[in-house]
Amino acid sequence: MKIKEQLTMQIRILSFLSLTALSLTLFSCGNDAPKEETKAPVKTNLNQKLFKFLTPEETGINFRNDFTFDTELLFYKYQYNFNGSGVAIGDINNDGLEDVYFGGSEVANKLYLNKGNLKFEDITASAGVGNDSSWTSGVTMADVNADGWLDIYVSCSGYRDGPNRKNKLYINQQNNSFKEQAEQFGIADSGFSTQAVFFDYDLDGDLDLYVLNHGNEWSSVSLIKRASGDRPIQADILYRNNGDGSFKNVSKEAGLGYEMLGGWGLGIAVGDLNGDLYPEIYISNDYDAPDYLYVNNGDGTFTEDVKGWMKHVSLFSMGNDIADVNNDGLLDIFTLDMAAEDNKRIKTMMSAMQPDRFYELVNFGLPHQYMYNALQLNQGNESFSDIAQMTGMHSTDWSWSPLFADFDNDGYKDCFISNGYRIDDRDNDYRIRMSETYGKGGSTSPKNAAEKFRQAPSTPLPNYAYKNNGDLSFSKKSYEWGVGQKGFTQGAAFADLDQDGDLDLVTNNIKDFAWVYENKANEMFEQKYVKFKLEGSPQNPDAIGAKVTLYTSDGIQFSENQPTRGYMSSNGRDLFFAVREGVELDRVEVVFPNGKALSKKLTESNQLFTLSINDAQGTYAQSKPKTYFQDATALMTHEFIHVENEFDDFATEILLPHRNSMHGPGVTVGDANGDGLDDFYVGGALAQSGALYLQSKSGSFKLSNAQPWVKEKSREDLDALFFDADNDGDQDLYVVSGGNEYPQQAAELQDRLYVNDGKGNFQVNWEALPNMSTSGKEVEAGDYDGDGDLDLFVGGRLVPGAYPFSPVSYILRNDGGKFTDVTDELAPDLRQAGLITDAEWVDIDQDEKLDLLIVGEWTSINFYMNKGTSFEILDNDLLAKQIGWWSAIHLNDFDGDGDQDIILGNLGENYKYKASFEEPFHIYCHDFDNSGNLDIVLGYYNGGTCYPVRGRTCSSQQMPFIKKKFKSYDDFGTASLADVYGDKLDKALHYAVTNFSSLYLENKGGGQFEIRKLPRMAQISSITSINSGDYDGDGNLDVVFSGNLFSAEVETTRNDASIGGMLKGNGKGDFEWVPVTQSGYFTPGDVKDVEKGKLADGSTFFVIANNDDQLKVLKN
Repeated sequence: MKIKEQLTMQIRILSFLSLTALSLTLFSCGNDAPKEETKAPVKTNLNQKLFKFLTPEETGINFRNDFTFDTELLFYKYQYNFNGSGVAIGDINNDGLEDVYFGGSEVANKLYLNKGNLKFEDITASAGVGNDSSWTSGVTMADVNADGWLDIYVSCSGYRDGPNRKNKLYINQQNNSFKEQAEQFGIADSGFSTQAVFFDYDLDGDLDLYVLNHGNEWSSVSLIKRASGDRPIQADILYRNNGDGSFKNVSKEAGLGYEMLGGWGLGIAVGDLNGDLYPEIYISNDYDAPDYLYVNNGDGTFTEDVKGWMKHVSLFSMGNDIADVNNDGLLDIFTLDMAAEDNKRIKTMMSAMQPDRFYELVNFGLPHQYMYNALQLNQGNESFSDIAQMTGMHSTDWSWSPLFADFDNDGYKDCFISNGYRIDDRDNDYRIRMSETYGKGGSTSPKNAAEKFRQAPSTPLPNYAYKNNGDLSFSKKSYEWGVGQKGFTQGAAFADLDQDGDLDLVTNNIKDFAWVYENKANEMFEQKYVKFKLEGSPQNPDAIGAKVTLYTSDGIQFSENQPTRGYMSSNGRDLFFAVREGVELDRVEVVFPNGKALSKKLTESNQLFTLSINDAQGTYAQSKPKTYFQDATALMTHEFIHVENEFDDFATEILLPHRNSMHGPGVTVGDANGDGLDDFYVGGALAQSGALYLQSKSGSFKLSNAQPWVKEKSREDLDALFFDADNDGDQDLYVVSGGNEYPQQAAELQDRLYVNDGKGNFQVNWEALPNMSTSGKEVEAGDYDGDGDLDLFVGGRLVPGAYPFSPVSYILRNDGGKFTDVTDELAPDLRQAGLITDAEWVDIDQDEKLDLLIVGEWTSINFYMNKGTSFEILDNDLLAKQIGWWSAIHLNDFDGDGDQDIILGNLGENYKYKASFEEPFHIYCHDFDNSGNLDIVLGYYNGGTCYPVRGRTCSSQQMPFIKKKFKSYDDFGTASLADVYGDKLDKALHYAVTNFSSLYLENKGGGQFEIRKLPRMAQISSITSINSGDYDGDGNLDVVFSGNLFSAEVETTRNDASIGGMLKGNGKGDFEWVPVTQSGYFTPGDVKDVEKGKLADGSTFFVIANNDDQLKVLKN
């Protein structure tokens, strides 16, 4: 059937399957608010805001990071002109009150002495720390000379020449004055410095120094590696403390900073990410330059391995923070970017798609980079998962400083984000005007620069505050907490400035006074707090790098003592912890940088405790528990690497949400050669043959000598199934052909049945199957007619080149080893049931007849009930409403009541696309511009209105009328989906997702189900494969799952956060996440299929089929 002839039929099928869900008004107002908090302290004053803004008159802090107009114009010569400066907080006079130091860009720095009660005195002049002649970027406080008094290090940059860019070290003279001695200490770097961190990288007891630098040329990152030569000016520097009051540049021998031209360092944070005591360094880089993760080797050297530890990073990375955001004792990483939150700014500030450049960088070996914030969750095994999309903190506009701290005193670290840039130079309409007026690149003459600047839009933006709900979700509280005022805020720092038991905030703003926020949590909430002052070794008096774990009746809280965090700033020295009402304190444990440890019982609260290394009697030992699963890939004597063929799905379908040519391979397990041992077959990509592996008596897997499918390697294997097709007692092999590379109805899409001779020799039987040239994905065997042989369901995955039209699916009756298409006879609605991804035969109503459960992309959950002579769709309104991008089905009796419960894998909650019953995620397909080609339109909700997902540029490439209809990006940015496409939407093929969550369906009998979401960690990516068994030996069924979706278009962060997972079952249908460090179930690839079998020793093995990657084996 031709595509346009399918349109009416598919709309009718859609209405039948999911009419209830789609009865919602498409463009009605909805609630776009972030998730409501799940746990909150008891409030005593509901009308009071968490933070009280204090005026300069109230505090005495009247610092302004101002610019003259002439200086603002230097933006066109010094591109970081508006990047602002930082804040450093610390007790410089040892009176127990923390003081505040501000960096100034064009203006002098200011130091304010804390006089108590949030009153401050400007002592800059007498202290001698103004740094008047230099442009200050980052500021940090540290006891550099280890005399017990905090010193100040100032990072300098700007448009001035080298001598005026030299960084400054102000040594505390212990009398509220300082002496500049950077040259004497050997750390007067004259590069373009952003920030500096003092930390003990070699664990020799003293503080070393890392200076973060940036480039200053309007150029993209070079893809030429440096072989040798002098250090480029933008390269970072690592200084080793010699222990005698001097530092030595050891960057080259440490393996840092020389390997890539074009470093654009904007953020730095330090922390022990793998628990070996040695601190790692995370660098946020702007532009195309990737972020760097320098892994400490423990021998004075570092290895850059951001790509090995993370699946992707932010593109225009700004500031960053390292903190334990989920109270699991592991340090996580948060980086900021520039993605806007509201639709208008998304559309007006959106860059044009650059897939060629994107893949040029990826193919060069750099990590995938996306223009979103990235919250990298530490999985504990040197792998991280970006969960920013799931937390709602992925898009906070032009952001600078992320700071994690417990601002509301409930035991969870909340997040403050500073925001705003002086001019909207990424505004597309502005860029077009400037290009038209001044030509490409424009002119930088004083006259033209002034005119360009006057025309530049400028939008003050609110800062963000997110409340941590304790379950990997965050609620936006910017205005409720009183920090949502608009401006241009860069540096920020926190400390308990008034010593009242909560954390106050200070920000550094461009063209405005500094903002001071008094935290009122101690007055508003019933809670307990404890603060810890650390005393370290003689050369590291503040114990920088020490790790503190607070044990409570509600679990643990963990912090590492690293004050320099966020953006160009450093925070107060005392480590702060709080617990909400009803939670009891137990003890605190401290591990100092040298591995010495102490534990202290906590019998009192609401006070400051001093913890000294001199009292440390214990020694830290890193533990590595035995896991339930182990990597057994070495059992394969020959590795199998799936090699995806190159195919550009977007060449003809520009607006696809993801590539449809990356759905394989499939894998199947069975005894292929009749020796009683489980073997497996894995499919190949186009131009790659599948492979049969036979298990030996030793449990290893060897390639079979006979591989007849080599002749069919022009086909792409999407699924495979061992089953007895001809009832002769051996395992035959069915292979599903699919892909998006072939024309519709191509011969290469025909599935294959390979008949087994009983000894593992297979021969294709082309006569056994009907003509079924559909691009498939799924095959399942079951005796639906009860005649003693196995029949088949074969699910169509897509129509090549015509997404999202439904392909053809089949019920094949087994007639003595030959299969007959009986779909129209038994289940005509099944013929075009959607883009099928998985199916299971199951007697769900326990009437001794197999029913069929199928799911797919853009489908609801559909049971086809076996009525003997036909199949009828189960009438269940709840299931009909659950329309998703379903990708996996698994059945078992998880609650022990004798029936089959269901687990369904879906896209997950950590993707760019969101959906709910009130605000579905839409797709429309139609020839909107009458060009003769089908056009894809995606619709999403923002602020209660449904807008196009894609921007004006790429939409116009597919449909030129859009550029003509909407003359500017601003016009397009305010246009709803209906404004753009009008009544043609009514004529289009239309689907709408209402639920992207992976689910557990408890079977209540009688065709009724109770639906629950899987645990939060099971929602961080797509789930494409699910298995169950008692994997921990407690007698209850557990679940393991794998997934991901690497095929997203380049404007959408790929779904890559899953590393696989284990859910521990309690036998009652409840599941609990098991960390990978305990489970060992580690499947981080783009997993398309996982099947299990038995090894010769009786243990269970799992074959993990990854797209475009090596096949892996695990065993339990």
